Amino acid sequence: MQTVTPEQQVRWNAIIIETLGVFIEICKANGLRYFCVGGTAIGAVRHKGMIPWDDDIDVCMPRPDYERLVSLFREEDYPGYELVAPYDRTDYPLPSLKFCNKNTTLVEDSVIPCVTGLYIDILPVDGTSDDREEALRLFHRYHKIKNRLNAISRRYSFAGYLKLLGDRKEWGQFVYKTIGFCCRKTYRRYLIRRLRDISFKFPFDEATNVLVYSGSYGEREVYPKAWIREVVELPFEGLQVALPKEYDAYLHNIFGDYMQLPPEEKRVAKHQKAYFNMEKSETLEEIKAKLK
Repeated sequence: MQTVTPEQQVRWNAIIIETLGVFIEICKANGLRYFCVGGTAIGAVRHKGMIPWDDDIDVCMPRPDYERLVSLFREEDYPGYELVAPYDRTDYPLPSLKFCNKNTTLVEDSVIPCVTGLYIDILPVDGTSDDREEALRLFHRYHKIKNRLNAISRRYSFAGYLKLLGDRKEWGQFVYKTIGFCCRKTYRRYLIRRLRDISFKFPFDEATNVLVYSGSYGEREVYPKAWIREVVELPFEGLQVALPKEYDAYLHNIFGDYMQLPPEEKRVAKHQKAYFNMEKSETLEEIKAKLK
């Protein structure tokens, strides 16, 4: 893994903040709704910018706007930026989007050979059932399928693959990796189709409750759509960014007392970086040659 030095972190943050600014411009020009979530939302409220030890930016879009964004990038070119989507690449391990700076290079996991640029995460907000128990059943079903997608995306050596047999907890991984070896592309398309079927089960515009299936906060990702029906803008690193108008209710639901700083030992970046280059775009072959 590569470590980002404090000096590099300044440059890293500048790139992803600039990327966020371009994303906001695209949304405003095309009437697309978005709002900041997770640590990015806390940063806007508590720090008026990025949390000092954070290393990523997360936004959500209502499903109709999210799909329009995908269509937009298929019709138009935005020099220097790309939208990485699970439907368009066979090496991408996630069901959600990344909006990337094309003039940089990032590999997050050494066993997932997926090259992007430095990015912001874009997660869809979907409608869900009025019955919270049904919503949670759908959420857990979604994550089982998402874990299979991650499993077939990981490329171990043959010895590492066989080593999974030595741990009963890893037998499921072994099965899905075997499927991946035999028919990765076909099985991957099948998994993405199943994830989309769950996501579209309850149309966003008709729903009372919403669910961020790709979110990181488990069952707390189910909440009333009323919280995000309107947005407000707050300052964020020189930008004006959208947050849910009811951001206090949203953030308390996810984090509890979000204005309280975490303990010192938890003030660390959360994302892996197997390899990065903030100065230019490199191919997987170029990266492998460097790391030999």
